[in-house]
Amino acid sequence: MNQKSFNDLLTRYQTGNCTEAEKLWVDKWYHNLNNRNFKDLSSTELDEMQDNIWLKISGAQDEVVKPVKIKKLWPKFAIAASITIAFLIGGLYFANYNPAEEAFISENGDIALISKTNDTDRPIIISLSDNSTVTLKPQANILYPKVFAANKRMVYLKGTAFFSVSKNPKRPFYVYDQKLVVSVLGTSFWVKSSTEKMPAQVAVRTGKVKVQENEKSSLFGLSTEKLARPILLTPNQKGIFNDHKLNKTLVSKPIPLAEAYNVPSNLSYNFKEKSIKDIFETLSEAYGIEIKSDHELISNYTFTGDLSKKGLYEQLDLICGTISSKYYIQGTSIVVSNKH
Repeated sequence: MNQKSFNDLLTRYQTGNCTEAEKLWVDKWYHNLNNRNFKDLSSTELDEMQDNIWLKISGAQDEVVKPVKIKKLWPKFAIAASITIAFLIGGLYFANYNPAEEAFISENGDIALISKTNDTDRPIIISLSDNSTVTLKPQANILYPKVFAANKRMVYLKGTAFFSVSKNPKRPFYVYDQKLVVSVLGTSFWVKSSTEKMPAQVAVRTGKVKVQENEKSSLFGLSTEKLARPILLTPNQKGIFNDHKLNKTLVSKPIPLAEAYNVPSNLSYNFKEKSIKDIFETLSEAYGIEIKSDHELISNYTFTGDLSKKGLYEQLDLICGTISSKYYIQGTSIVVSNKH
């Protein structure tokens, strides 16, 4: 939180442009602070207050807040104590408040939104107004407009879903969740919201997607310095978000590009005395993944065998087994090594 964000919230409250949840919270602040003025508080002080307050909120549900008596305290400390109490009360009231979802609803205030939750034990398919489709996994929820806006298409996801987006360069498609924003023109990809055990993830099947941190995941916004650096993902690549960082790696089950795009392919996986270097080039072309060796000696080996109807990692296991090597994933590349 910073001074600008705090003042912006109060300004929107005074002009009637904040959400109902924000209005209720500010009302509680005013009620408990007797309309005190905090403009003399520095951004650093506000940041420290917010960090300390939210640490207390999680364990404060079962605690009784005792009356606080203030005697001749230094003015700034008195104001800080008052704000702490107000934040604590507001935090207890809005324990389940989701600022990212509220921001999405506010931004689409003039558009009729539909909320759909998959309460079944199997995936369901939802058709959107632009002919895009969403395969919603069990227990997932999606918030989307009945009819998209003229200049952009936006949906909000909680849970896991597979998106197949119709191409329209003039109307980019955005998937928001609590942690991330995924922007595309026309492609297909998975989005998995974060859980207590797993970080938020985006996995691309076709096309390209841009992934960035949702700067509205916090009620008061995130500073530019704290936001994760955006990443661009291509087929068979996956982005993982954790601790304000976005890292790129490979999906757990890469599929050939021809299969992903449903187009014919003349590539053969039945090799006879083929050099390892040529095989790596064939597999790289098939999957769109760089496959390389860390020693020139490996490239000179040959391999004979039929790798058809096998996944990429199983194909590599068979190849490496015949040349006493192993492979490992390095970012979005695969490296075959003879070092043990």
